Amino acid sequence: MGPETEDGHTTGCFGGFKLRFSRKSLATRTLSTSRSGLAPSKPSEKMLAPSQHFDFGVPSGWGLSAEQSSLDSFLPPYTTQMNASRTNGVVDSMAGKTINSVLDELEPELYQLSMDIHDHPEIAFQERYARDTLTAFMRRHKFNVTSGYLGLETAWRAEYSYGNGGKVIGINSEMDALERIGHACGHNLIAASGCGIAVALKAALETHDIPGRIILLGTPAEEGGGGKIILLQRGAYDDMDFCLMSHPGPGPLYSFDIGATTAVQTFEVEYLGKGAHAGAAPWEGINALDAAFLAYSSLSVLRQQMQPTHRSHGIVQGRDWISNVIPDNARLRWQVRAPTYDEMSILAQRVRKCFEAAALATGCSVSIDEEPPYQDLKNNPILARIFGQIVQTQYGQNVTTNGSAASTDFGNVSYYLPALHPLYTIPTEPHGGNHTPAFTKASATKEAHAASMIATRGLALTALCVLQDDALFLEMKASSVAFRSVS
Repeated sequence: MGPETEDGHTTGCFGGFKLRFSRKSLATRTLSTSRSGLAPSKPSEKMLAPSQHFDFGVPSGWGLSAEQSSLDSFLPPYTTQMNASRTNGVVDSMAGKTINSVLDELEPELYQLSMDIHDHPEIAFQERYARDTLTAFMRRHKFNVTSGYLGLETAWRAEYSYGNGGKVIGINSEMDALERIGHACGHNLIAASGCGIAVALKAALETHDIPGRIILLGTPAEEGGGGKIILLQRGAYDDMDFCLMSHPGPGPLYSFDIGATTAVQTFEVEYLGKGAHAGAAPWEGINALDAAFLAYSSLSVLRQQMQPTHRSHGIVQGRDWISNVIPDNARLRWQVRAPTYDEMSILAQRVRKCFEAAALATGCSVSIDEEPPYQDLKNNPILARIFGQIVQTQYGQNVTTNGSAASTDFGNVSYYLPALHPLYTIPTEPHGGNHTPAFTKASATKEAHAASMIATRGLALTALCVLQDDALFLEMKASSVAFRSVS
């Protein structure tokens, strides 16, 4: 999440998403931007030379030392070191082959599903077309579907159970777009990917007699409103043993990042003053716009004393302003970010004092509303390692743990249960990052879909590894508790 759109109502996601992926050439083939046809993503078609090194010890990431940015440093001391054969055995099993085979068959349908969502963008809490389209898809694939889930009109839940007992896999499909610029954060890709993961896992459970339960949540309002936070508070994640999703961003193809994202707090601040004729009797007014700009100036000065990894940004808004009337109202929509929730909370307190001081100095009244904070993303280290090994060894991807300065409401989910939210790259025009019209265009390309399919395969196979390996499952659970306890 980064600079907002002009209306200022973008809380969530990956605007300004800038991963520190290697910029070296990862492939020499020419890429097209055509929307016709599909790029190959079968596991047998390696997309990088076999010599590509899977290096978790990457250069320093977002607010992390070089040591911290290595995934190995995230693992608790009691964790067994995984080798590639441990995950490859599951991937190469009959169940793993079923997942890849089903996704081969589904790929054209998932592409059309993604494009349908892309061509019908809907903003937060208004994702009715997306809800209806996605739930129809899941019903066709024999999932039990609940629309209007837990009191949210556009939220939904698709569930499938096989056998008795077993582990419970959670998956998220985001749906919302950005006002005026559409799917500039690629949620069309995320929506289709979630459906693909769920259907592929269903086939594996049925075909190979694996007990388990799959819960796919259609989560509204990531781009402002914190849909997952609301669902989390209402118990939507209580049944899950772990939860998975992925997210696109700009960069060279064949790259994934499994690092952290930042925590963010959004403020809605309103100053109320008193109108007066700006020429005849300005002394009779109380200038709310002065209060807003005084706050803005204070916030700008505060940046000098902020940590390099902290962010403070926002916009000023108003209604019925004209140049010869003292403004009696002004609003700020402001956001602060930091690598951890605790750091962000301290920064938010300092920012709040700037808002209050401006009201005191100008004589305005002020109301300060805080939206539910998005916590920093904490990818479960066991899930991250499994996924990283799968996409590197099976699909030739470059994997880093650098993280991003963006934010997501999935961070709150990652504090609650073992979770994984890898970031993958799609090609864009220069400076065409998330929350730009160029990214809207990029999220509709064959290359974006092919990258999303690799994420889909990797996450489905990661879930299968955990389903079939009780030791990994227990390590995942234990490492999530330990990982959070030292944060």
